[in-house]
Amino acid sequence: MRCLSLGHKVVAMVVAGAALAAIPVTSADAAAMRLGLNSAPLAAETVASKEFARLVEQYSKGALKVEVFEGDKLGKPEAQIENLQLGTQDFHGDVSDWLQKLDKDWATLAMPFLFSGIDHVKKFQATPEYAKMKENVIKNNGVRIIADNWYRLPKVLITTKPIFKPADLQGVKLRMPNLATYIDTWSAFGARPTPLAWNEAYLAMKTGTVEGMDSPINLLYPQKFYQAAPYVLMTDHLVAPWVVLMSEKVWQKLTPDQQKVMTQAGKEAGDFYTAKVETEFTAQKQTMAAEGTYFIEAGMKPFADKAQEVMKRFEAKGEWSAGLVEKIRSLVK
Repeated sequence: MRCLSLGHKVVAMVVAGAALAAIPVTSADAAAMRLGLNSAPLAAETVASKEFARLVEQYSKGALKVEVFEGDKLGKPEAQIENLQLGTQDFHGDVSDWLQKLDKDWATLAMPFLFSGIDHVKKFQATPEYAKMKENVIKNNGVRIIADNWYRLPKVLITTKPIFKPADLQGVKLRMPNLATYIDTWSAFGARPTPLAWNEAYLAMKTGTVEGMDSPINLLYPQKFYQAAPYVLMTDHLVAPWVVLMSEKVWQKLTPDQQKVMTQAGKEAGDFYTAKVETEFTAQKQTMAAEGTYFIEAGMKPFADKAQEVMKRFEAKGEWSAGLVEKIRSLVK
């Protein structure tokens, strides 16, 4: 096993609950497994993770318990994923972007302007290529994806000054995760990507350390990012799903019925999450606009064209499997 190199509707749960009701109780006093997040306490990701924990306990009749730790309390994403590999942490929830640290083909899901929307992502998730990517992170890295249907709203660019075209980004410092697809793409637009932890982004924008960042649009309100950077460019440049990851070492200790509990609870919590972010955002957008946030609609072709150039360079360097990007594009032709 290779460790990391560090340096829309709510689905009814009655039928599923009945199907899982026969799972045996092994211990009413089971120690809680740990699920680590980097999201804020009131963010939809945190709320849905607690719903996942509730469902796990309900369907296992108390034999399995999950405790949720938000706000990077268990460490930064890289450290938490390494903990999963070592078997010292049970779960980690995060956007699937981070899986490129384990398997290079996951970088495609973190490539700005490659996917046209959530339906495009779902089509890719149904392909043999995607199934192989999931299997690889189990076989080669000891990390299992137990739920990948937590569909966030698209990512947008938020800044302290209005941006309409790539030229407006010249020299602008943007907070970015330390992932090559982000760094190289926004550098190609003329920006100065600055790797910072997610929970440092608000203060960095508020103090002028950076002048903006990209974020799922549904997180602008709960994280209060719009108060630090009131200009929102509607780029819709990334739609990678949020995923629930589990240590394969821990997974293998579960009985088949307990494994079924995990996957069913993960899926239902994902449906809950997807519906939640969709229904909440309409009101959130109205509130943000009333408080002085500007939502900018501009043509994305100049951005997409530059991103295509970055994709070509990535493929030429072997940053993902040859032909994978074309396979993804062909799904919506």
